[in-house]
Amino acid sequence: MQPATSRSHNWRKWIGITAGILAMAAWLPAAQAAKPSVETLNEHSAATVELPLLSGWYDGDVAFYITTDVSQEEMARAAGANYVPRLRHALRPPEPGQPTALDRVYKFTNFEQGSVFPSAPQPGIADADADYTPFWVVYQVTWLPGTSPHLLRSEQEIADAEQNKQIRIAATDVVVNCPILFLRKSGPPGNLKIHITNP
Repeated sequence: MQPATSRSHNWRKWIGITAGILAMAAWLPAAQAAKPSVETLNEHSAATVELPLLSGWYDGDVAFYITTDVSQEEMARAAGANYVPRLRHALRPPEPGQPTALDRVYKFTNFEQGSVFPSAPQPGIADADADYTPFWVVYQVTWLPGTSPHLLRSEQEIADAEQNKQIRIAATDVVVNCPILFLRKSGPPGNLKIHITNP
């Protein structure tokens, strides 16, 4: 037979566990009710969506961007983006005298660093950069044997490394939709909300 003090301790422990379970059971329906449902969205809804904020480089500055669509299935799956094969049609040569909607983005195959972009949007409509586009053709950058891989932060640095026979650049037929949201030096626009979980 257990001593009275032991039985009293076990009884109090059982009450505490039971109370915790009941509190959790009461909390779950409330939490589920508070979670918005996609079925409730309509054309009048005021809602926001969160996407992973990625970082790359533009002209020596950190560029923050998102990836929404990729024309290559494996890369789309790895990025958690939409697989859009039709984006490849953007590779067709433009009409004579017409600018193309595509620009290069440099991704590295054997060195871990962010992608390098040759253009970026400027803050404000009045200062819009006519060279910027959110549609990019992926160019793969590979460091050659016998070199010392290091961070490249601009298209000019990539061009210099290629001229010095440190890297090899290979074009692909992969088109991605990666809008640059802002640069570190300019900061995010006022209507952009950022939740930082790992500063």
